[in-house]
Amino acid sequence: MAVTVRLAFIVAAAHAALKAQAARINELNVYPVPDGDTGTNMLLTLESVLKETSGRSYDSVEAAVKAGARAALMGARGNSGVILSQMIRGACEVLARRTTFTAEDFAAALEGAERRAYASIRQPVEGTMLTVIRDAARAAREALKEKGADLPTVIRAAAREAHASVRRTPQLLGVLREAGVVDAGGLGVAVILDGLYACVSGKRVEEEESAPEEGGAPDLEAIHAAEEAWGYCTEFFVNGFSGDPRELEEWMHGAGKSVLVVADEDLVKVHLHTQDPGRALSYASGYGRLSGVKVEDMEAQVRSRSEEEVPARELAVVAASRGEGNRGMFEAMGVLVVEGGQGANPSAADLLRAVERSGAREVVLLPNNKNIVPTAEQVAEMSEARVHVLPTTSIAAGLATMVGYDPEGEPEEVVGEMREILQGLRCAEITRAVRSARVEGRKVPEGAFIGLLDGALVAVGESVEEAAVQVCRTLVEDGAEIVTLLCGEGLEEEELGRLLERVRGLDEELEVEVKRGGQPLYPLQVVAE
Repeated sequence: MAVTVRLAFIVAAAHAALKAQAARINELNVYPVPDGDTGTNMLLTLESVLKETSGRSYDSVEAAVKAGARAALMGARGNSGVILSQMIRGACEVLARRTTFTAEDFAAALEGAERRAYASIRQPVEGTMLTVIRDAARAAREALKEKGADLPTVIRAAAREAHASVRRTPQLLGVLREAGVVDAGGLGVAVILDGLYACVSGKRVEEEESAPEEGGAPDLEAIHAAEEAWGYCTEFFVNGFSGDPRELEEWMHGAGKSVLVVADEDLVKVHLHTQDPGRALSYASGYGRLSGVKVEDMEAQVRSRSEEEVPARELAVVAASRGEGNRGMFEAMGVLVVEGGQGANPSAADLLRAVERSGAREVVLLPNNKNIVPTAEQVAEMSEARVHVLPTTSIAAGLATMVGYDPEGEPEEVVGEMREILQGLRCAEITRAVRSARVEGRKVPEGAFIGLLDGALVAVGESVEEAAVQVCRTLVEDGAEIVTLLCGEGLEEEELGRLLERVRGLDEELEVEVKRGGQPLYPLQVVAE
């Protein structure tokens, strides 16, 4: 029990430190786009571990760290979150074989984090969070050689070297150097180490500009905010508690999800999501008198979408998407939509729930955002269904790929057709620069509209129209025959009309389609065939 409490305390400190710096980390995109979310993705991944470890007890250190590693994987969001989850997993694999948390244990855990993180990436790139964890691990190991090196000393050495490594990332990665930023994920790793140092020493790392935020305890009133709408959120107190809290907790785990049982002398608070709150209340009343009972129907707001049972089928499609128009188009084609995309990446658990809900033996997963692709690949490893991840990097690409979907067709043939369509697409996004930058040799003023074609900067203009025309001209010159414009928030009808006239004027044989998706942050997405 003592080891578990210490684990939760450490995780809370790391979470608090990262929370204080998340906005700063989000601003460090190479491209000055408005959906920077590295800090948020790492924070939500760590928050998943915090929820798992807080208020919980385990039979052994091994059980505790395995639960933490599992929570990190299920809560992973975006590329940075997935890599962080692998670091946590690697550290947990080392700690699971130990019964202490000494300076040597910490150094070994960092080395485990480094090994697992590098192993999870097919082509590791230096100048990223991988480099930072490697340098931090080496610094920790070197610090152990100093006489009298205790746990705070070793963590401090790792944190200081992590920040130094972050400052060196532009020297290793040209795109960082040109954009004038350091690696965002690397800074997140350094900040987490700051939090660990603050936890064990009560001090802060000298290089940091701001001290880690205090607190970090989980908000039991809002724990269901990140969960799916399922059953009833049920909370209550048991006064004059008589019995074993672990026995009550074990029973509640069998009765629902998102269970927390927090004991304080003769008062116990219970939180769970269950389809039968009356049964849970009746059972708990055997331990004492109930008070503060609160039962909320979590499915009420989405019943129109969720109450119809999804029929069993051989092949289904799950897609991440934002914007009501986009959701409507996907659902009209039989797709199960997970809310998420630019600036709000879904977790592995979110995607896995949708895959399982489809009831299909095989599922096509459309991430529709480059930062969701790594998370989708994790789902493919966790699901009992056979999951085919088609690495769509925009909602427009996902919609275009659905042309090849036939729910009654042979899965292998359908997936092959969809994959072939995707390979023939070129995808572009128009958004507004949130800061001045120099990218790929071009100056990008703050507030300018930029066009990214297949991930590369090809247009800078004073309006959506200007940037979009530059992008479409490039596509036409490269032989595009069909161009689809997916309109998002912020694109006015008048501007769209002018844009259509100019795009159609690029080539009289060019076929131009317009769809209204309503996605935020990107007023226009373009896909060409």
